[in-house]
Amino acid sequence: MAATILTPSKPHFSSIGTEQKSSLFDRVINPQALYNRFGSSSQALTAQNEFSTEGRGEDYLDSIRLFPDVRSEGTLDLLRLAHPQGSLEFDGDYIIADLLAGDGYIEETCKRHVSFAPLFVNSDSSPFMVQQSRKKGMFAVCQFAQDLFWLKDQSVDAVIYAYGSHHIEHRSQAAKEGSRILKSGGRWVLHDFEEDGPMARFFGEVVNEYGKTRHDYPHFTREEMLNLAQDAGLSDIAIEYIADPFVVQAPSKLAAKRLLCNYVIKMYGLSGLENELDFTFHLLDQYFSVNLTENLSGYEARLIRNALVCHGTKP
Repeated sequence: MAATILTPSKPHFSSIGTEQKSSLFDRVINPQALYNRFGSSSQALTAQNEFSTEGRGEDYLDSIRLFPDVRSEGTLDLLRLAHPQGSLEFDGDYIIADLLAGDGYIEETCKRHVSFAPLFVNSDSSPFMVQQSRKKGMFAVCQFAQDLFWLKDQSVDAVIYAYGSHHIEHRSQAAKEGSRILKSGGRWVLHDFEEDGPMARFFGEVVNEYGKTRHDYPHFTREEMLNLAQDAGLSDIAIEYIADPFVVQAPSKLAAKRLLCNYVIKMYGLSGLENELDFTFHLLDQYFSVNLTENLSGYEARLIRNALVCHGTKP
């Protein structure tokens, strides 16, 4: 007698997001895959990494609370690249899968700055970060970028890998998985900081020296990004640098400097620099260059960073 395989019922929405996300669940989630995978190879559901409470997860959240818009300029440029016409006006049914979502930073930034926002599927391998997204009512799932077992083939309009792509262990597989879940004409966007560039050196020399956790992850080269996009079967492939600064505003020049330093210390868990703001500012200016300018509301501190971004379209 043939065995009967029961398709699992829809999970309770406390484990995914709000009940209002019901239609999104039906459009992107693969229930049979969940049935096959839960309790076996879905290790991300219980994995502990540096973004857990034992690592720098709480510090990361604290950094965002200090100044939520600190990365908004680069984030908005990524959203433009995720739009087929390079716009920030999205159709209400447009779905973006943020495959390294953390606590949903890109979605939150989008909601603050974009009048016609898309829908988001937030995906991350840190159970702690996924939990933070769900607490805010976001649609969030826990999985590795190279193993998007939650998501159906051809179910989303754009995928973004950003602010942590160097953490992906199996990059070729992750690139192809992103392409798998894209609809025809969908946009594929890969963001990171270039190997041997200022950000990579900062991780290797400062974060590894003063951080709670080491950061021994190789960054990307232009050639590697282009090869990943080609292997994923994309067309209209391009690669470019985008400005991706840290920007904070404060009433005085000193306050702006302190806010920027405290943000970076929290963002990267630099516990060894917590009481060394002057030295921290010296390091930031040395590795990146920091511009302090007066404006109508006080002072702006701008840490100069340029990200490497490869993007393409699924045929």
